[in-house]
Amino acid sequence: LLAPRTEGQQLSIMRAYHDASISPDTIGLVEAHGTGIPLGDAVEVHSLQTCFGPRRGQHADVAMGSVKSMVGHLVPASGAVSLIKTALALHHRVLPPTLHADTPNPNLALDQTRFYLCTEPRPWVHGNAQVPRRAGVNAFGFGGINAHAILEEYTGPATDERDLERDWPCELVVVSAKNR
Repeated sequence: LLAPRTEGQQLSIMRAYHDASISPDTIGLVEAHGTGIPLGDAVEVHSLQTCFGPRRGQHADVAMGSVKSMVGHLVPASGAVSLIKTALALHHRVLPPTLHADTPNPNLALDQTRFYLCTEPRPWVHGNAQVPRRAGVNAFGFGGINAHAILEEYTGPATDERDLERDWPCELVVVSAKNR
């Protein structure tokens, strides 16, 4: 493949980390735009590799996945679904699998990057108590959309989850239908 033009995607990724004042080195998961289209995926991997740097050592250290292999391309809703998936991964401390993508396209050259395709659920082992778990979420498109969001696990005090289970004096249920 020819080297794709990725300046817009790279700028989006680099700005996200600059504006958040954190390093891409603290990211353990990237939820990729990942459409499964060879050119689009090559552009995205190239952009990520440029911003995250080359592989360090023998093994990749950043899980990569895409929800699209499970639910398809939901056009604008794809970014929202990716954010929800990533937030749940952080909450449960699990690296989620990408289904139906057991063998990555060899043209992506993932073996030269910091990324590995996460094909089965794994505990999100995190050995740095000073830095919370973090993930990046891509939303890219050839129509000009270039967005990269950074999510971080909540490390504050535990909250009482029973707050929503109060005994209310009454409840309101609204039902609507065309006819009785």
